[in-house]
Amino acid sequence: MTYIDVINEQAAELTALLLQNLREALFSSRAYLRPSDLQQVADTQTRVFLAAIVRRDAEEAQRHGAYLCTVGVGEQVVLGLNRTLQRFGLQHLAGEALHDFLERADEHQRHVVEGYIAQSTAQILEEQERIRSALQQNLQRYTLQLETAAELARTAISTLELGSLLTSAVDLISARFGLDYVAIYLLDEDDRYAELRAATGMGGRIRQAARHKLRANSGNSVGKCLASRQHILLVLRNDEHSLPSASWLEDTRAEMVLPLITHGRVIGALSAQSTRPAAFSSQDVIGFQIMCDQLANAIENARLYADAQRRAEDLAHAYDQLKELETLKDQFMQNISHELRTPLTMIRGYAEFMLGGQLGDVDDSQRDALQVILRNSEALSEMVTDILAMLELSATKTALTALSMREAVQDSVIGFQIVAAANGIALDADLASGGGACLVMARPNHLRRIIDNLLGNALKFTPSGGQVHVRLWEREQRVYLEVSDTGIGIPVHFQERIFDRFFQVDSSQRRTRGGAGLGLALVRELVQSYGGSVSAVSPGVDLGSTFTVTLPRVTL
Repeated sequence: MTYIDVINEQAAELTALLLQNLREALFSSRAYLRPSDLQQVADTQTRVFLAAIVRRDAEEAQRHGAYLCTVGVGEQVVLGLNRTLQRFGLQHLAGEALHDFLERADEHQRHVVEGYIAQSTAQILEEQERIRSALQQNLQRYTLQLETAAELARTAISTLELGSLLTSAVDLISARFGLDYVAIYLLDEDDRYAELRAATGMGGRIRQAARHKLRANSGNSVGKCLASRQHILLVLRNDEHSLPSASWLEDTRAEMVLPLITHGRVIGALSAQSTRPAAFSSQDVIGFQIMCDQLANAIENARLYADAQRRAEDLAHAYDQLKELETLKDQFMQNISHELRTPLTMIRGYAEFMLGGQLGDVDDSQRDALQVILRNSEALSEMVTDILAMLELSATKTALTALSMREAVQDSVIGFQIVAAANGIALDADLASGGGACLVMARPNHLRRIIDNLLGNALKFTPSGGQVHVRLWEREQRVYLEVSDTGIGIPVHFQERIFDRFFQVDSSQRRTRGGAGLGLALVRELVQSYGGSVSAVSPGVDLGSTFTVTLPRVTL
């Protein structure tokens, strides 16, 4: 009997040793061999080794090494195979048979390791190529996502109309990534419903026309995304427990939903759908979320722009209405003022005729009544004149001319001398200190109105026996006009309001003198329109007043 026959008889024992070696390797090496395959691998190892003892076939040994690598036997098991064979040979052989056995075992071991290393190297290269290809694909997809995000940003800059922005966004994303359906949902004002605002394809247009919307807190994919502020990945499995989402179209098999978040607030969601179950992976989320962040900011900007446009239109409409009302008011005031002048002239004329006796004798009580009529008609006529002057101030567009303040004051003082004498008031003017013409840029009727109102006001509130003094001078680049009187004065707490429209100091003396409170207001508005200023100073009641006007001086 040869030693080969001995080995064949002990094949079961050899298989047992190899099986034990495999089992130990499951816990002591990186082998990923399944326990259920251990017996089959051990049987194969025995069969191949016994064939190698007989035929010494190197190629078969190498194929066996490749097989061990393929089924997941770890390198420690392969390297320890020779030790198992040596232990088996020492137990059953001796002398020349043992020597020949060990030599053939070493040769078999070498060829097995060669096959194992060759297969392992091939697998490593294949895995590296697979990884490289996967990385390349991921890089290309991520690059495409970034390019799409950049194009979305350019689209957002080029259009601020929300509808156009959303339509361009879904069309771009669908075309770039070969998706079957892309939709954008935006939350309503109450955050209760997510309304479909843009979608691709015929199905999307039908849904959009039907005003499709989903509850924001519902259990569908869009509702879950809005509630959790996190992306949702769904795949329709082929089992009875897998149901499509309410946001899906009929043929959809995979969906990725991402939140639209801007300034920390969720404003909607983007749903991307495909008929391919493996269309989306977790690696797509980062790139798509960048796109959604760009889109969310663009949506917010479009909304702000639309709101600003609405506000601008409202303001423009309100401004047009205000201008129309202002025009109607001016027309009304002009019409009323002009319509009042004719009856006022007639009232004053008849009152003067009756006081003069042209219409018959009048007794003292009738004379007093006529004087009241005449005094009030004169006050009303003065108010009408002031109103027309204010309206003219806001509407006039005539050019300014250089006027002599000295000549204008002199003419006005001469005109008021008769009124002053009739009321027992001394009116004098100091114009010599002017040293020149005191030129100012103004309109003749406005300049005369400033002076007349100041002089008329001083004479009106100065009692008989009092004095009104006018002084004019120029210094550096300013012209100063001062009108002071010894009249009833102005309370200190009213001196800042004396130039307000329709303001009257609440005193019996001022009330008896009439007036609507427009004369001084007109003076201030006229003076300020020419770049000047006016002020009033009074020590107090019955201590007189001083009004000072300052205007820019013109040098020719």
